[in-house]
Amino acid sequence: MLPANRSRALLSILTQIKTLHHTQQIHAKVIIHGFEDEVVLGSSVTNAYIQSNRLDFATASFDRIPCRKRNRYSWNTILSGYSKSKSCCYSDVLLLYNRMRRHCDDGVDSFNLVFAIKACVGLRVLDNGMLIHGLAMKNGLDKDDYVAPSLVEMYAQFGDMDSAHKVFDEITVGNSVLWGVLMKGYLKYSKDSEVFRLFYLMRDESITLHALTLICLVKACGNVFAGKEGKSVHGLSIRRNFVDQSDYLQASIVDMYVKCRLLDDARNLFERCVDRNVVMWTTLISGFAKCERAVEAFDMFRKMLGELILPNQCTLAALLVSCSSLGSLKQGKSVHGYMIRNEIEMDAVNITSFVDMYARCGNIQMAQKVFDMMPERNVISWSSMINAFGINGLFEEALECFDKMKSQNLVPNSVTFVSLLSACSHSGNVKEGWKQFESMTSEYGIVPEEEHYACMVDLLGRAGEIGEAKSFIENMPVKPMASAWGALLSACRIHKEVDLAEEIAEKLLTVEPDKSSVYVLLSNIYADAGMWEMVDCVRRKMGMKGYRKPMGLSATEVG
Repeated sequence: MLPANRSRALLSILTQIKTLHHTQQIHAKVIIHGFEDEVVLGSSVTNAYIQSNRLDFATASFDRIPCRKRNRYSWNTILSGYSKSKSCCYSDVLLLYNRMRRHCDDGVDSFNLVFAIKACVGLRVLDNGMLIHGLAMKNGLDKDDYVAPSLVEMYAQFGDMDSAHKVFDEITVGNSVLWGVLMKGYLKYSKDSEVFRLFYLMRDESITLHALTLICLVKACGNVFAGKEGKSVHGLSIRRNFVDQSDYLQASIVDMYVKCRLLDDARNLFERCVDRNVVMWTTLISGFAKCERAVEAFDMFRKMLGELILPNQCTLAALLVSCSSLGSLKQGKSVHGYMIRNEIEMDAVNITSFVDMYARCGNIQMAQKVFDMMPERNVISWSSMINAFGINGLFEEALECFDKMKSQNLVPNSVTFVSLLSACSHSGNVKEGWKQFESMTSEYGIVPEEEHYACMVDLLGRAGEIGEAKSFIENMPVKPMASAWGALLSACRIHKEVDLAEEIAEKLLTVEPDKSSVYVLLSNIYADAGMWEMVDCVRRKMGMKGYRKPMGLSATEVG
């Protein structure tokens, strides 16, 4: 066989083989017949090694091609291999790119520019990225369908949305991918209004929609809890046949419904999805848990195991929330046992969740045991243990735990003081509560937040110091929040302060006019005082506003 024919035959075989072993055999033939300096054949061998995930062999093959013969295709092949490698080293990509610039007469093209831009993003070096942007402009490639989205994404990653938008505006006919990339950038920095604005502009300019565009739009709807608009985007995705084509879009819509607390819609879509991975299962289980639909969360978990999907740390953390809301110690122990049996690694967050769960289920001894077994304890862990003692009425133990935390040279934060003030409230220790509230600012420089003020009002109210609690609210340096007024209203019920309750309810309704629980609590205060006419009056108001008293539920474990 003539050398030219033999070279073509080897090239044909290279395009068909799939295994590393066969690639090595053909490579050996290439070397034996002296074809290793042929740029097309050498580049094909390099690409075959890349497809087999052997970047080391690909590099060796590329290096065998004489430098003077390497063309743009061969350089793009090795650049692509390094860029797409799972163990990608962005500095190596830039080194290769610079070598190409020095030795390749063909110059740059859209492919190697994109590889270089992505390497700059990975290395967090905007200066180099701007130089590459300048080179793209010099070669007339800055408006290329591949280069322009990469430039927009690069500037967005560095938080320079003005430059990202400038690149975007310079494209006279923007493709849908470019619009989606800009939306993604705004989404990263929680500029959801800009995402919606871009969508309306796309619609006005009749830009063809892309899956990425709809994903960004759905995420923006979830971020601002716009369930109605999210449903519209879902409908649009169905009409354009995007939902069944994009698993990521399906997952994003499910996540949006969960954030908007439209759990039945989330489950309906979820059940129609083909590729239901652990992230989607966890999203739905977490949604049910946070919305206090614990029984359904556990049902979903059992179905997940039935489909042989292994849960991760986040899945089990969501289940622990359900155990806490149910007060189900048995279920909590089963989750704990599952993690131990399956050797699922537990980080500080998971272990802290177990401390909280056992405490809320009334097993403070087990909460203490889990806490003591923690290899490392951070401020959140200590705060959780302080809270565990507090909600179980063990004020002295909570205070002792706080002192131990400080002895470990850990500085308490705002969460710590919420736990500590809550413990004071549960024990009715007003003196200690005032002491800790004042030290929070004087010793640690922590500015009180809504939760701290609410804890103090609750503490004073429970102790019967209603007048002082009211005065505390009125003298707060910030506008009183609903939680503070709500705590005082609850105290009015405990101490049968009907007149003050009416005044507070009126103020509370100006803060949260659609809060049906205010009417329910006021009705109960009148009922406790035997003022049945006022009870009927409040209930008529609730009926006129379309409110209903939520059904009271309780649960207990038997056995």
